[in-house]
Amino acid sequence: MANEESSASALALDVKKLLADLEVPFPPDQVRWRVTNTTNDKKRGQIVPYADPRAYTDRLNALFSPQGWTREYKIETMNNITRVKKGESIVSGKVLVTCTVTIIGLWSHSGTGEEWADDDNGMTSADAQAFKRACSCFGLGRYFYDFPAIWVDLDQNRQPVRAPMLSAWALPENWRKGMRPPSKHGNGNAGNGSQGADPNGASNGNRGQTAPRPTPPTNGNSNGQSPTRKTSASSAAVQTDDLDERILCMEKVVGMTFYRSVLREYGRVNQPKLIRDVTIKRKVLQMLESVARGIDRLEAVTKRLDPKTVTALLAKLQAPPLGEISDLKTLQHIVFGLEELAGPDQTHAA
Repeated sequence: MANEESSASALALDVKKLLADLEVPFPPDQVRWRVTNTTNDKKRGQIVPYADPRAYTDRLNALFSPQGWTREYKIETMNNITRVKKGESIVSGKVLVTCTVTIIGLWSHSGTGEEWADDDNGMTSADAQAFKRACSCFGLGRYFYDFPAIWVDLDQNRQPVRAPMLSAWALPENWRKGMRPPSKHGNGNAGNGSQGADPNGASNGNRGQTAPRPTPPTNGNSNGQSPTRKTSASSAAVQTDDLDERILCMEKVVGMTFYRSVLREYGRVNQPKLIRDVTIKRKVLQMLESVARGIDRLEAVTKRLDPKTVTALLAKLQAPPLGEISDLKTLQHIVFGLEELAGPDQTHAA
């Protein structure tokens, strides 16, 4: 018994170490910058950092080996959608991608991505978006969400003239020493060295120092608002829109019944845009992703069992038919029960 407890303790420590290693920021040479918004004259733009999917793959391979993790894609399309492109209305469609990343011993997580079907790289972009969002559930690349969009000068190709310097907390060596963005509950240790790119809430964790102000756009449209307030509001709007988009995508993944049930239970609304608190939005998305993983497991285990066995278990649990399940707790009870009946020869990650 003592040996079993010791082994379990060692395993728990290993998992904590692996999760900590996943959260470490990428080396600066792997960080790229994407323009998300521009001034009217296209000479200045807001940029946010990101990393190529290959950087995510390399980190997973280094920590778990290529045999220690997998990813699976589901692709759907939506047709006959009107969009405005280059000033003209066109009929197009959307590509919806769901990526499930499974790390042996650390369970599975799913992420979604979508792009316009008429974009030349639409499928590639949706694929990368879904993969990276799934990885962020394990902590890999999640630190990118702590960067606000910042204003920089753009060249003739509408690309940054020069890449901004990363904040000290976003460097791997400083992260391992315990530095974190001040936006992490307002008590992180932030390093200096960001050119107007300090994360949201910087004044809460920089030991009394004044947070650097973002450089405002020079298009003369200030409307009397402070540049810092405008940039913070824009950054918050980008993050909110991203969460709304991800939540909306989950309706096709989990079905309308489950989708509405989660929105009402955790968000007290029928539409994600009506949720004002970003923390609640994240909670809703987290629960929808949990539902998606549960549905995937349910589909997998029912294929291995006789329909009569499934029906008998549902009756024993006093559960509704599989197609009428609308709450996560019931889904969990059914999945766990069926998996126990099916035997231990399946490879899940939770």
